Parts: sequence; structure tokens; C-alpha cells
Amino acid sequence: MLNNDNDEKRQLFETCQLKAKRVVNPIIDWTDRDVWDFLESEKIPYNPLYECGFDRVGCIGCPLAGTNARKRDFARYPKYKAAYIRAFDKMVAVRKETGRADEWKTGEEVFHWWMEDGVLPGQIKIDSEEDDTWET
Repeated sequence: MLNNDNDEKRQLFETCQLKAKRVVNPIIDWTDRDVWDFLESEKIPYNPLYECGFDRVGCIGCPLAGTNARKRDFARYPKYKAAYIRAFDKMVAVRKETGRADEWKTGEEVFHWWMEDGVLPGQIKIDSEEDDTWET
């Protein structure tokens, strides 16, 4: 269990055997309304994206946020999408230079793989759960 997840099994007091620490989660049983009421009563500033309909705010393109959230992020912030693709281009170049080249030829191909938005050459796709047909 990660210390930053929102698993339903989280408890007020937990023990981390790996780090030999005791963890306290003081608002573990608070509802969203409880959190907002507290922020309002204490006049604590919050990220304005919550007022734009976001229910989770984190890193732009965070893989932990899920595919739909990443798609929303990159549609809203296209310069970040371009930055990710440039970084993937550099990764592809370094992998070629070091003899660890993959089937990816461009950063754009890596981005599409990472976004899980379609089947790229060399990937395997199952058409349906009942059908054992494989495409390559």
C-alpha cells in the first residue's frame, strides 16, 4: 500500500514495516464536503482548477490519473504534449545510440503508445473477450 493512495482500506493509524514508521492519516474519514468546509472556514487557498471542474489536480499527463485524464490534460495544455514528445524523441535517439533501439522510430509513436490511444505496428490486440482472433 502506498502512503499516497486513496484505498478504501486506509486507516487512521498505520504501520509501514518497510520504513519502520507509524503513519497517521488525520482526515482519512473526511468526506469531500468536510475538506471543502475546512478550507473555506480556515480561508486556505486552493488550486483554481477545482473551480474548472477538476476533481483531481496533479502533474500534467500523470499516468496514475488514467488515460482520460491525460487526454484532457494534453488537450488543455498542448505545449506540455509537445514537451513530452520532444522528451520521447530524445529517449528514442539515446536508445538507438546505445544499441537498445525499440520498434519506436519517433517520440510521437512513443507518445501514442503511452497514451494507449491505438494499436501501433507490432502490438497485439484482442478484438473481443469472446473472440480469440489476434491482430498484429
